[in-house]
Amino acid sequence: MSNSDLTISQDIKNNICILTIEGKLDAKTAPELTSVLSSLLTKYSKIICNLEKLNYIASAGIGVFLKFLQEAKAKNGDLVLVGLQKQVRDVFDLLKFTSLFKIYSNNEEAIKHLT
Repeated sequence: MSNSDLTISQDIKNNICILTIEGKLDAKTAPELTSVLSSLLTKYSKIICNLEKLNYIASAGIGVFLKFLQEAKAKNGDLVLVGLQKQVRDVFDLLKFTSLFKIYSNNEEAIKHLT
């Protein structure tokens, strides 16, 4: 899925869905991510969101991650984050959400945690 501000691609490894999210995640683009995650959670309870190429996030984007973290946990799964750039991590820190998510430096670490 892609629009001019947000690109989302996916890969499956060990029955874990890996989303690569690029661009800007804000009130305008959050519905696209919501749609993708909603669809994926019907098939996968473990999701990795790779944010290495996400260069902007607003509170609306963090809200999407929080909602689906709760939904994944309700299915005995998890939603973890990978590769937060400084400006994205700063927003998570500012909103005090860093402690709610498991954050890894690369996909391999995240897969190891989830398997």
